[in-house]
Amino acid sequence: MTIVRTSLKKLGSMLLSLTAEAKTHEATAEAKPSRSLGQMRRPNATTVMAGSIQFLGMTEIKERLGARWDAVADIAGKVAEQTIRRHISIEDAYQRQGADAFVLCFASPDRAHAEAKTRRIAEDIATVLARQAPQAGFRIDHTVAEMKWADIDNGEADLIAEQIAKELRQIRERAEVAARAWRNELIRNAGVRFGPIWHPPRRTVACYRAMLNEQTGTHALQRLSGITSPKELKSTLHELNCLVVGRAIKALDALLHAGGMAQILVPVNFNSLNDRTAREKYLNLCRDIPENYQRLILFEVHGAPPGTPISRLIEVALTLKLFGHGVLVELPATSSRLQDLASVGLFGLSVDARSLPRDCGQAATVLTRLGAAAATFNLKVFVHGADTVGMLDAAQNAHADYIDGRAVAMPLTEPKTAYHWSPH
Repeated sequence: MTIVRTSLKKLGSMLLSLTAEAKTHEATAEAKPSRSLGQMRRPNATTVMAGSIQFLGMTEIKERLGARWDAVADIAGKVAEQTIRRHISIEDAYQRQGADAFVLCFASPDRAHAEAKTRRIAEDIATVLARQAPQAGFRIDHTVAEMKWADIDNGEADLIAEQIAKELRQIRERAEVAARAWRNELIRNAGVRFGPIWHPPRRTVACYRAMLNEQTGTHALQRLSGITSPKELKSTLHELNCLVVGRAIKALDALLHAGGMAQILVPVNFNSLNDRTAREKYLNLCRDIPENYQRLILFEVHGAPPGTPISRLIEVALTLKLFGHGVLVELPATSSRLQDLASVGLFGLSVDARSLPRDCGQAATVLTRLGAAAATFNLKVFVHGADTVGMLDAAQNAHADYIDGRAVAMPLTEPKTAYHWSPH
């Protein structure tokens, strides 16, 4: 699972960078003259790169906003059109199609160029609307495809726009069906393992980290590495997080009914909780955790992209506080913001051993400094991924509160009741 966690973190960084890029371009780009589809110069080639920007869930938003809908819809339309005009060239063209979509035609035949530009437009629109109309919760999607002029050119701009929108809608629907099928297969065949977590002060293993098994992780990684759509990436991460928490509760239930006792640590990716829709779905699962099981559950929010404000990380983590014994956040071992965690009652922090210096002596020094600071604020330090004896010794010598990794024990198919263990 090392490669999976690393890749998920990189992919999570991509999601944050898209928003950051959007803010930069929103501030610097200026609107340019642009063409309607009827004015667009027909390309010399037989094909053209076309794209669409779609507002999702407009019917639900309209019902929720009621009398405020007209004003918010007007804002959305103006923001979308202004953003499109900022980004497309004077040789490109666009046209509104219905109440919830815009179609685009690009003068350049370069697919990568068209995809990057359309993605940027969608991200910019979402960023601006999140600030100007936060109550709406607009979701923006986009699609790009190469089309034959013969299939779309009927000589009239409205008919061209309608045909492009129809073709792109069908492409999007096919892609969504394929993505759902893959996610269903992943969930159906997925396996979860439980990594023993050692508590050095008491020399016991009484807690387990829930994680995808190697086969599932490899399968997921192959798919995630090829994902370019933020929407599909978020959906897949969400499915994996839901899978892990569901299997963790099921395993805990089986252990308790067998007369055993242990805690389960449930990791959840930051980007899933950072997305409002995915967060609500995940929290609905957490609300189903029996109250008497909650004292045996720890949550760990991991995978926050570099540069994520500590205030946002804490805000996201606190959404889980009601559903378990405590919440951890994954931080760099050099973090100096531990007081912020303690002030809101978080349980502690986790450190990925693979982010530490390879020299075990240096790693121990870093962890010792972190542990002393954490103890000042009554925070627990979890070191995960201690896969070598040297790293295990470094974490133990630094007085880490909890340690997991292959040097402690290999992951199990199901958690066991608490037991004593010593590395020597």
